[in-house]
Amino acid sequence: MKTHIFLFILILGFSSITLFAQDDYISIGLGDLVGQLNLNNTIQPPSSEIEGSPYLNSEFQVGEVYYNKKYQISHLPMRYNLYNGDLEYNSNNAIMAFANPELIDKVIIGNDVFIFIERGRQSNLVSGFVKMWNDQFPTIISKLKIEYLKKEPAKAFEESKPARFKKKNDIHYLMKSPEDIEKIKSVKKLIQSLQNHQGELTSFSKREKISSNKPEEMARLLNFYHGLE
Repeated sequence: MKTHIFLFILILGFSSITLFAQDDYISIGLGDLVGQLNLNNTIQPPSSEIEGSPYLNSEFQVGEVYYNKKYQISHLPMRYNLYNGDLEYNSNNAIMAFANPELIDKVIIGNDVFIFIERGRQSNLVSGFVKMWNDQFPTIISKLKIEYLKKEPAKAFEESKPARFKKKNDIHYLMKSPEDIEKIKSVKKLIQSLQNHQGELTSFSKREKISSNKPEEMARLLNFYHGLE
């Protein structure tokens, strides 16, 4: 089955305080945009001979798309292709991808929230879809990583290995604003970057044993920070 590219005419929008107030969006059906299908662009799905999956969740999950600071599409079956960076959705048994993802406000798939960062927006530090862990700036974001390994022939004392997808360590960032993003190297440096409430944040991180390798824990630290502001 071929994967068709779905074209959105969108405008990226961020709030400097609380991100994406959902009550401000108008709910519409996917059929309102179906005339913007581009049947000339295709993406080939991964071969069935490859071991593992390039998707964050192999099965489609019901999600929502917010765009143009105005419109919302709900009940859309979606999945995240980590290998090619596309968010894909299923419409009438056709798998589609967003052709202009840089213009999306946010996407919710299950319990995960994703935003798109344009290349060059912040010194090329990170770009593409990232998972967002907090609902206001500053927020923790994660670039989810996977790699494709080619088939390896048998060697002495080793069996051959099939072509496969292998999950890599995700990379985590502190996003203060769409233009201010920095890679997280340690919890200590994360707290220093937040500037305010240094003592309270340090005590909280020690008490809760916050790890820089666990974004869900750093997100709790950020929620604590927002509660102090």
